[in-house]
Amino acid sequence: MPSIRSLSVALTAASEAESWLEQHWGAEGLERLQHALQEAIEMLVRSEQQPPLGDAPYEICVYLTTDAEIRAMNRAYRGVDASTDVLTFGYGADSNPPPHRPAEGAPLECPILWGDIAISLETAARQAPPNGHDILTELLMLALHGTLHLMGYDDSTEAARAQMNARAVSTLRGLGYAAREEWYSRYEET
Repeated sequence: MPSIRSLSVALTAASEAESWLEQHWGAEGLERLQHALQEAIEMLVRSEQQPPLGDAPYEICVYLTTDAEIRAMNRAYRGVDASTDVLTFGYGADSNPPPHRPAEGAPLECPILWGDIAISLETAARQAPPNGHDILTELLMLALHGTLHLMGYDDSTEAARAQMNARAVSTLRGLGYAAREEWYSRYEET
């Protein structure tokens, strides 16, 4: 199995989301979430039979935002005028692997962007209790769900959704989180 030399997760947050994290988790909230995201996404990608990244350094950007902003993104990029919990933007055909690689033997100055994952913190906070999760576990489920889309997984059928959930839950349980397999995006209910 090829090794993954470097996969970094960059976390940014809208000011409202950053304030929420600080209010609920203290000044270290963003740092705490950054560490958890890095650990979970890296473990998920490494667990694949054939990791999609090879030896090049790659980056996934996770952006925490509000319901209003994710609705605007959903409208602009998918033509859906509704809020959602998570949006994934991969770069290249199926995003697996990322479309551009450095020339053979060329030094890598910075990681290649694999994709962006936008998560509504407001929706995550509302759907965590019905899913049986605390907010951290819910945010990790959403980030792993987005990462699985970057890896080429699809959730258009119930069987495919169950497979994605099983992959995410297995990863989180391996890290000690009490993730539940019966997880659903509940943005339409909340």
